[in-house]
Amino acid sequence: MRNSTPPPARDRAAEHGEKVVFSPRDLEFELNVTKAILRSLDVDQILYVVLSGITAGEGLGFNRGLFMLADEGQRTLRMSMGIGPTDEQDAHRIWEDMKAKDLTLGALLSEYDSDKSDPNAHHLTRHLADLSVPLDRLGEMAHAHVSPRSAGEAPLEPMLAHCLLERSPLSSRSLVLTWWPPNGSSEPFRLRNWWMVPLLTPDRVVGMLVADDAFSEREVSSADKHLLLALANLAAIAVEKGYLFSQMRRFAEVDGLTGLANRRVYDQELSRMLRAARRTGRPVSLVLIDVDHFKQYNDRYGHLAGDDVLRQVAAALRRQARRTDLIARYGGEEFTVVLPDTTLDQATAVADKLIGAVRSTQEALGARQGVTASAGVACSLAGQLDDKQLFAAADRAVYEAKRKGRDRVEVTANG
Repeated sequence: MRNSTPPPARDRAAEHGEKVVFSPRDLEFELNVTKAILRSLDVDQILYVVLSGITAGEGLGFNRGLFMLADEGQRTLRMSMGIGPTDEQDAHRIWEDMKAKDLTLGALLSEYDSDKSDPNAHHLTRHLADLSVPLDRLGEMAHAHVSPRSAGEAPLEPMLAHCLLERSPLSSRSLVLTWWPPNGSSEPFRLRNWWMVPLLTPDRVVGMLVADDAFSEREVSSADKHLLLALANLAAIAVEKGYLFSQMRRFAEVDGLTGLANRRVYDQELSRMLRAARRTGRPVSLVLIDVDHFKQYNDRYGHLAGDDVLRQVAAALRRQARRTDLIARYGGEEFTVVLPDTTLDQATAVADKLIGAVRSTQEALGARQGVTASAGVACSLAGQLDDKQLFAAADRAVYEAKRKGRDRVEVTANG
């Protein structure tokens, strides 16, 4: 909750059918946040800028703001970033901290670089890490929603689904939305005096912006509502721009032989995924794959045949991977597969399929001897291992797979 100073008084004329009047401070706020958004092509930084503006006292002054984003395959809407307290005790702590620091909106926006790797700065995000909505079941889920004009409590997920299907903002001062953590390890999370705005393009669901005043009873003015919708629309465009830039950069940085991502892309994307893991508390797993006896194959059949092996292995890995996984040629006959939101057990199952796919390249290679590979699996729980530590753990597992006879998967314990 970043409203350490009360937001300025807003013109409420629009609530009586008159024109909305924005104060100079409103316009300055919108300009500053817009400039900060347009300066960045980093999706996480865009989210941080918008949420800081929504929760800052110099901004819209909401107690909390959170973003949920759709995955690349348009399968699931998942929690991506939240700013604000999880409960009233947390709210009081944050309030006192903000008063002591007396941070302006400009100072908040400049804190991104120091906050992005600090797990303590992402308490709300980690608290809601399991919140998700399957996009292929929106109609089924939305059927259970309760009218925002109702009083009492209702589940959060059906309202999110309904909002996406309606393609328009929803809000309520009377209905409390509740989300229960799946493991039952903590109290339910409740949204009060809430707004939710779908982030959409003509072609796809980008995500959802949610803001609420769970710990204050202020009334959101018409000017604030207009600014919230404007920021949501701008965020949708900016997030899509960030994704497109990331894809273009990925296409431009491929390994010439295999068509997979190259080492530079692997380094950048793994670091980004681990930063996100430290924020959300979700796991990131790495599968390191080394083609068995590759030097002997090169010596026996020649380097052109060896190149053909690497291309066939790359194609086999690509067929088995999910759209959200990153497959890269690490160097020589080594390949990496980065698996976001994947536990060690899940990654081990994926690695078994990958090794089987490499084994199946026999037919594509014709009469030559079959090719196998060894795989090592490691997992960074909530980003606890950095990129070098995660790779080293997977590398140790590959060495063990080689020692035990090759054409197999070995695992390093979670970090």
